[in-house]
Amino acid sequence: MDLSKKLIKIGLSEKESKVYLACLQLGIDTVASIAHFAELKRPTVYLILENLENLGLVSKVVNEHKTLYKAEDPKFIVNDLRLKEEMARDILPSLNAIYNLDPAKPNIKISDGMQGVKNTYRNIFSYLSLHPQEELLIFGSLKDALANFESQVLDFFYESVAKTKNPVREIGNDDFETRKYFRASNKINPRHEIRLIRNEGKFFQTDNMLYGNNLVIFSVKEQMFATTIESAGIAETYRTLFNMAWKSGKPI
Repeated sequence: MDLSKKLIKIGLSEKESKVYLACLQLGIDTVASIAHFAELKRPTVYLILENLENLGLVSKVVNEHKTLYKAEDPKFIVNDLRLKEEMARDILPSLNAIYNLDPAKPNIKISDGMQGVKNTYRNIFSYLSLHPQEELLIFGSLKDALANFESQVLDFFYESVAKTKNPVREIGNDDFETRKYFRASNKINPRHEIRLIRNEGKFFQTDNMLYGNNLVIFSVKEQMFATTIESAGIAETYRTLFNMAWKSGKPI
């Protein structure tokens, strides 16, 4: 099976397919290594990686001040590119066979700007659509998000939460904005349970989501970005902390 030709048929260009397949096989690597593996010039690969990042197929990784790239999990190709579902699933086993990342090591990526944050939300809800029983945990400052996030990003998030069939538990600050949002959210999604912080403190300038083996930290300041930490151990630790906070939270 020629995976490159299959990827071209479902929407990628020839060079994009070469770079994407190179990223899958290399795991996390530099632009120079990806260019060498794909047998393409480095300036060309820079542009292609930017396109693939906008499509949600690859992402930047922070590693000792170096800019590295890694392929996203191949199963997201079904939703991220809105491709022909039957053909995407046909090539998924072959893509997974060459996916080379060590699951024991935490993977950290930062997505900048409005498009990067939207891609992060898209990854979250794509994962949830494939795992309908998976629980989404949210905790953070809604008031700060409303003040600093662009409306397009918030609208995209609200639409996604309204559509998801997954159970959602959320902890927020006890303020007017949060109570108003919580009342509306529960009507949209009856599986969305909400509690408020009592007198222990408050969340400040971050919004956080926990699902599967991923912890996502959104910066809700003027500079917009999302940090995703993929680690089973870290996710389980934060899930335990969330459950402790949930027990002491104030139901609305």
